[in-house]
Amino acid sequence: MPRSTTVRAGILFAVLPWLAISCGTKIATQPSPNQSITSVPAGEQYLNSPQQEHRELLVDGRATPIEWNLAGSPTYVLLHGIGGGGDYLAAVRSIWSYDRFGAPQAIYFLLQWPDPTFSALDHPCINDSADILDEQGNLLVNCRAGNDILVRPTTWHLGPSEEDQLTVEIFSDSLGNYPADNWRWGLETTDPVFPSSTVEFTGAKEDSRGQFEHPAAGFMEDRYDRGSGPVPDEGQRTYVQNYTAYPNGIVPQMIASKGTRDTRLNRGKPTSYVVWSYVAKPLTPCDSLNPVRIDDSSVRDKTWNPGDYVPAWRDTFPSASQFDVLARANWAAGKWNLEIRRDLTTYYKAPSDTTDPSKWTPWTDDVQLVEGRHYMIRITIYDASSTRGSRSILLPLYLKPR
Repeated sequence: MPRSTTVRAGILFAVLPWLAISCGTKIATQPSPNQSITSVPAGEQYLNSPQQEHRELLVDGRATPIEWNLAGSPTYVLLHGIGGGGDYLAAVRSIWSYDRFGAPQAIYFLLQWPDPTFSALDHPCINDSADILDEQGNLLVNCRAGNDILVRPTTWHLGPSEEDQLTVEIFSDSLGNYPADNWRWGLETTDPVFPSSTVEFTGAKEDSRGQFEHPAAGFMEDRYDRGSGPVPDEGQRTYVQNYTAYPNGIVPQMIASKGTRDTRLNRGKPTSYVVWSYVAKPLTPCDSLNPVRIDDSSVRDKTWNPGDYVPAWRDTFPSASQFDVLARANWAAGKWNLEIRRDLTTYYKAPSDTTDPSKWTPWTDDVQLVEGRHYMIRITIYDASSTRGSRSILLPLYLKPR
């Protein structure tokens, strides 16, 4: 979906705070882009509360004042177009936290940027020719008679649409030297994957931190860059390919299905862009109903029709070092809000040593962050594309000491 620079400039005003309009002025004034980002310290819990509950800041994509006013005014970062993208401003806030005993905990980011529309489908599998019923409701495909059109490679192709994406790079020192952490958020491939309990989904990776402290959070893909380009951290990513490629086309592997209960278990996300691994089922010649149409009450015909699609990615839980970065995005009124959390120091914990911190080992594929130190950070936003986007310069990141 091409976006013009003019449109983006107009949407800019959606992210300006009300105080950008000064006394006697009737139009918003563009803020001067700041050249640094300061992460301010804050307690992970309310220590003045009798309950000492978890702090109000939740990774849920909702940027409320009670959560983020502590970070101060946003830093407005100028993003320059790359690959045909436009120039515009993004707002950044950051907090780093410590626990009730003063030990460093995590770094949080709030990123806000304009986007007229959100784009969730990333190269979906599109049905070219399978039509189950004609206009009069007569059956056109009878799988029992050997008709396998639904699972033929010539029936499907990959569509051109792409998801909205964002990457955050944190370099290991104040000069911007490699190695660098590289976190990637994708609206379809990472955002739907919530922390959960293995009681809910057998075989799923359990995350008690995310499950109880940030239950609405998703994940970001965690990558590491030593200077020759980002490579995935150790572990399973949040997404796997959901189709098999053939010389003459493709065939989707799985479609969303119902679990043993009478309610759809697709992780609370629409089947229009998510196939959840733990309740998916293989696509067969006799799967005449399209789950996307089943979830769309506006259409009467729930069977497959030309032009229907299946998401090209199947979502699953990450593991190992891919499990480090929590994130959640929310789009409203032409603006994205993305909240991010990562422990300042990420540890490998052997299954037998999870309760003994002396046996934890920091991951070598993460940049470990330290209070009082300076780093460099760079933000890149891709608007429904993997090549056309907008990128900031290297910006100083300072973890302000207590």
